[in-house]
Amino acid sequence: MGIPRFAVSSFATWLAFATTCAQVPATAQDVEPLDEVVVSGEYPGPGLWKITRADDASGHVMWIVGEPPPLPKRMKWKSKDIEAVAISAQEILLDSAVRMDTDEKIGFFTGLTLLPAIFEARRNPDDARLADVLPAPLYARWLVQKKLYLGRESGVESWRPLFAADKLLKAAHKDLKLREGGVVSEVIGKLAEKHKIKVTTPVKKYTIKRGEVRTKLKEFSRESLPDVECLGTAVALTEALADRETQAARAHAWSIGDHEALARFPPLPSPYLPCAMAVLSSQVAREVIPADIREQVHALWLDAAEKSLATNPTTFAIVPFVKLTRAGG
Repeated sequence: MGIPRFAVSSFATWLAFATTCAQVPATAQDVEPLDEVVVSGEYPGPGLWKITRADDASGHVMWIVGEPPPLPKRMKWKSKDIEAVAISAQEILLDSAVRMDTDEKIGFFTGLTLLPAIFEARRNPDDARLADVLPAPLYARWLVQKKLYLGRESGVESWRPLFAADKLLKAAHKDLKLREGGVVSEVIGKLAEKHKIKVTTPVKKYTIKRGEVRTKLKEFSRESLPDVECLGTAVALTEALADRETQAARAHAWSIGDHEALARFPPLPSPYLPCAMAVLSSQVAREVIPADIREQVHALWLDAAEKSLATNPTTFAIVPFVKLTRAGG
């Protein structure tokens, strides 16, 4: 819905995130341009997990494919086997999500009047700067990554670590020519549309009253958040992604379904959980979202998966790879 819709959803997106060696700062001479690694060719596609129930005489099956870690944008995969499985499915099950809406539509001009409050919400309370809120070793690492991906931009220095992390990650992905998410769902989504296959996204919905949006934004802007770990993990991730050789090898292992090779790589730092928990600790979030939201969203997907497995001869599910391979995933 244009600017106002984006503006309100930007704040809501951070509230919904939970459904998911210090270095010396380098001088301009120390920071060398990164070599570009081009992954070319066509790869057979990722491996699949097969889920069945031992007591199911009907032989219903669920195939799960993992949305990969960040991959080179130019990398393409094609798997006739995976496409055949997806086409044979009666349902495509996506990862669970959280959605937050206002109880009434926000018009264009109302949305414009909210913009100042939204911009204020991303700034540190009491005009603090990142140098004031980050430990010195982390701030030194931040400066290196900021120089690499954000250049001389100074405005971000007044932002909360939470929002600085988001800006850094987006810039790093763009500069490193990586894409995060959508690699599998894009391909499968087109097949589902073409063959008219049901697509299900389990969603937890929460509502903010339209008249309370401005007040909530102001309350949020005054709160201090425990979001230092959020930025620290984002910095660790951009540092790891800069290792082009390792990331290219990781991408290749995913593209050929070599899960054993994938398990040997050090796990990529994931900022999404600490960033989400930082937001969920705010009073604003506690008033809107239940404390056990992670458990609820996890249970929501499992319930949907059980229903699909019981109902459909074949279900094709897409879940972030990190969720499938982490402990307890």
